[in-house]
Amino acid sequence: MGVIAKQSSYAAIALGVGLVLGAANNMAVLPRAFEGKEEIWGLVRIMTSWGVICAALATLGAPGAIVRFLNRYSDKERDKALNSILAIALAGLTLTLGTILTFGEYWVTKLDPTHADLLTAHAPWFLAIMAIMSLLHIFRSLLTLALRTGYVSWIDEVWQKLSYISLAVLLLFDAIPLHAFVPMYVATYGVSLVLLGIPNIRMFKRVSAGWNRQDMPQFLEYSGFSLFAGSSIIIAMQLDSIMIAKYLGLEEVPMYTIGFFIGSVVGMPGRATVNIVKGVLADKVHAANDGSIDRLNKRTARINVLLMTSLMAGIWAAFDPFQQLLPENYRGLEWVFVCIGLSRIIAGLNNSNNQHLALSEHYRLVLPINIALVVVTIAMNYLFLVIFEWGLSGAALATLGTFVWNNAWRLWLVNRKLGVHPFTWSLPVIGAIGLVFATLFHWEAGQLGLHPLVEASIQGTLASGGCFVACYGLGFFPELRAGIKHRLPWWP
Repeated sequence: MGVIAKQSSYAAIALGVGLVLGAANNMAVLPRAFEGKEEIWGLVRIMTSWGVICAALATLGAPGAIVRFLNRYSDKERDKALNSILAIALAGLTLTLGTILTFGEYWVTKLDPTHADLLTAHAPWFLAIMAIMSLLHIFRSLLTLALRTGYVSWIDEVWQKLSYISLAVLLLFDAIPLHAFVPMYVATYGVSLVLLGIPNIRMFKRVSAGWNRQDMPQFLEYSGFSLFAGSSIIIAMQLDSIMIAKYLGLEEVPMYTIGFFIGSVVGMPGRATVNIVKGVLADKVHAANDGSIDRLNKRTARINVLLMTSLMAGIWAAFDPFQQLLPENYRGLEWVFVCIGLSRIIAGLNNSNNQHLALSEHYRLVLPINIALVVVTIAMNYLFLVIFEWGLSGAALATLGTFVWNNAWRLWLVNRKLGVHPFTWSLPVIGAIGLVFATLFHWEAGQLGLHPLVEASIQGTLASGGCFVACYGLGFFPELRAGIKHRLPWWP
């Protein structure tokens, strides 16, 4: 097994374990651990969101430059190039830390004025998690360059989620005091920093190699592009929770988190294949094989939509009995799930298309689209949360609207500039089949007279399995049929 296949396997296993841990934590443990104290869970979620945003901005796009440029140099020159790129990150981190130290306390009180005292008391932890996440960005990029993505996935997906659920269980059984949860949560990221930093320890020994001043302009140029293009996506993805905290209150954030998590499960097939598609597509772009790229684009879209639609049909059909398993405050999130699930299907449809644009000579066109994405996200959230006052469903609808807007632009650009698109006649048929099966088995809780978990499992299996089998029977998954027939020649 090659190194890429091996690392992909490790990453896939970590992703699966992380999904199970995340589901158990979000569905079973956290709602009960923080029952009556939802504002603390909201605080943790907002702290993480702002940490992710500030870390992306603080590193000034250096992680992207590391992955893009360092492989071009010999070992000796690579150290100099790395030092130059790290200098960019250090400057950004210093500026960001200084700004937060100066204005941080005033800034955090604006996140939710009704909980200003709670936010002010935890202002130092905002600073700590932002600094830790910034260094994690650098370490991840170096390990990605060294083809150790499997190790990164195990730290991010398994350790981080395992430590989170462990803290939640301890809080649930009163083994730790509530006031200790936030610092202990931040400490888990500190452990991640150590675990990802150990393999990069040689980085600190290479400072004596000097600097690459000659190539600094191109490092700065790409870092600037990566900063605005990459950070815009990260900011847009975190804005929902931040604006919910501001306009609805910290205690509403956990409710949205539950619905958002359930909807995000729909995107798992796309997450599992995105790196594989990117690697294959990079080779085809390099070879200028446009016909093959178009076929890959359509095939990836069809498979992603088929798998995601089948998964969403099952979850949607089982939603009513499933939500009976949650505390009463966390029910009524069906439309949050629907909006987030549909946004993930749209992203899966456009998976290969987006990678093609990023890898092509037109990659700079991503910049204005992503910057506009932040503006549209803020505008839509304000419209639905403040003006229309649609609550959590409005926030989810804003997410769906921004996904439609952003991906529509990308589809149009790729088709115009590169002449390919992901659409086939099978896509609307798959969507219709998914809707039929989701509706057919969408029974209210108690219809079968069984435990809600059993009812949810039965309804979900019937809807998801029925959708998948129907799509397979209509010939929409020939790759699976060919794979089975290769092992079982008698397969029809």
